Amino acid sequence: MEIAIIGGGIVGCHMAYRLVKEGKTVFLLEKEKALGEHTSTRNSGVIHGGIYYPQESFKARLCVRGRHLTYEFLQHHNIPHWKCGKIIVALVASEWKALEELKKRGEDNGVEHLELIDGTEVRKMEPRVRCLGALHSPETGILDMAAYMRVMERILKGLGVTIVKQCEVLSISDHNKLETTRGEMEAERIINAAGLYSDSIARMCGLEGYEIIPHKGDYYNTTEEVIRGLVYPVPDSPHSLGIHLTRTLGEETLIGPSALQGSNKDDYELKTPREEFEKGALSIIPDFNIHRIYPGYSGNRPKLYYHGVLQTDFVIKKQEEGRVHLLGIESPGLTAAPAIAEHVGVGT
Repeated sequence: MEIAIIGGGIVGCHMAYRLVKEGKTVFLLEKEKALGEHTSTRNSGVIHGGIYYPQESFKARLCVRGRHLTYEFLQHHNIPHWKCGKIIVALVASEWKALEELKKRGEDNGVEHLELIDGTEVRKMEPRVRCLGALHSPETGILDMAAYMRVMERILKGLGVTIVKQCEVLSISDHNKLETTRGEMEAERIINAAGLYSDSIARMCGLEGYEIIPHKGDYYNTTEEVIRGLVYPVPDSPHSLGIHLTRTLGEETLIGPSALQGSNKDDYELKTPREEFEKGALSIIPDFNIHRIYPGYSGNRPKLYYHGVLQTDFVIKKQEEGRVHLLGIESPGLTAAPAIAEHVGVGT
């Protein structure tokens, strides 16, 4: 085969989409029974603006570019989405400076139409939110992730990508020979888009020192109509954007995610105390009916460490023999996916 992409999440799918459109023969290898079973579908489903990330970082550049490409892709293929906008709220006076810094960072990254608004303006947009003010990002949106993956799989098959599910890579030897649970394969080029397991694939290729340590994000849900769009707190951790409220395209509003180190990469048991979600929701919406929230789902963020040091940016590492490793592709990886594919491109 010409190109083997390991990992059928949204990043691997966009890599396959771009490369097959450029005339390459592409095999997409996914160890699960369905595409996007892990990080891709266990998140908030948000199309991020690009506010939070240091200027010129991969996260900043690829999020902003990826947002435009994502909206184009969703519109072209009639995938449900909504550019609903988002507010990041200041609950105490000391957080206003953080909002000013976020606004400047976002503008430096090329995020359009950011605006600081006071509490009165916030209530016009989100009547139940109580805060001193907020940073408004009208370019932020939400999407139907399940529909996104279904449509993407149909498109890839239509373009001639060979999708091999329940195909776990067990070893990679010289000349890109792959031993898998579906037999042996050989590729001219390998793209490691294995998400939570990208460190294992990297080690198979002799790339040492990288380790993915999962950080769980649990969600609770409600069907109470509490918000119109997206409402976030000022982030206070490098691991999370905080407990936020996400309107979905259905009847639910998501509360979360939490942030705690997971026990293993396949651990999707809800472990965060209910009280943490109640506290987060009530801090933003004092009249939130906490009796109407119920357990949702859990996801794992693929936090990347290099020799024990947390890597705060995406790591895109090229090796000899046409190998490319996409490591630590956490948020905003969903938004950045088509731009990651564009960046890696046919020169892999």
